[in-house]
Amino acid sequence: MSSEELAPLASQLGGTMNAGPKTTILSVSPDRVVEACQRISMLPGWYHLSTITGIDLGQDIAILYHFWQGKRFVQVRTQVPKSAPRLKSISGVLAAGTLYEAEIQDLLGVAFEGNPFLGKKLLLPDAYPPNTPPPLWKDTDPHKIKKMMELE
Repeated sequence: MSSEELAPLASQLGGTMNAGPKTTILSVSPDRVVEACQRISMLPGWYHLSTITGIDLGQDIAILYHFWQGKRFVQVRTQVPKSAPRLKSISGVLAAGTLYEAEIQDLLGVAFEGNPFLGKKLLLPDAYPPNTPPPLWKDTDPHKIKKMMELE
């Protein structure tokens, strides 16, 4: 899929597109993520969701859905505020996203509405202190968490 072929999709989704030599980034609003991922996955050869990643940007968390085909990549990117880190889950249209979303929920605190792991822990221990920032937030103090969990 070339950037020329993705441009109409970006426009239809009200998003923007940034094309590099191997990777095209399609940025959309949080309410268009499910549709964007579903439409990318329906394009010939782009059915493979390789992973979902999250990045702490300070006041926001960026979520990137990585699709792969041979030597080419498409990323669907969105951002949610740390103060309300919620997104609709893509697990209903792409089951491969279920565990990736659960991992991001544990490590960055983003709740994926509709994900079967919503509110459950996947990677964090049950003893992880409630009302403590997620471990991958930049402002999280790991020593403080270790003390709260009585690991130090």
